[in-house]
Amino acid sequence: MAPKVIIELPKFDTGLYEGCEFTMSGGGARLKLRFSELPDFEISFSRARWHQFTALPNCSSEMIKTAYFRLVELADSKALAAFIKADWEVNKAYQDLHHYRIFLDETGCHELFAQSAQGLT
Repeated sequence: MAPKVIIELPKFDTGLYEGCEFTMSGGGARLKLRFSELPDFEISFSRARWHQFTALPNCSSEMIKTAYFRLVELADSKALAAFIKADWEVNKAYQDLHHYRIFLDETGCHELFAQSAQGLT
């Protein structure tokens, strides 16, 4: 199944992208994207349980093609299914987890398991 687009970033010239900052705190996570000549754009993740960063040289063509400057959800994620199966905790800190991915040009690819995601301007 093809990834589902969750957040399409505002239109911009990719040459204006300056980088990003990723932070996790108190069960939440934020990805702040910086642009020259444009306001920053943030994506907030609630109940983040796992994060992985893949540097550009190690990104697959599938990562780049499906998530280029947009947040997608991987609906049939085997990695997420394995994570949930291995979580034996009775009182889970989440209701439902989703596998999110975003590819950010020269930065690389961020992936998270989180309950939800929303864009903040």
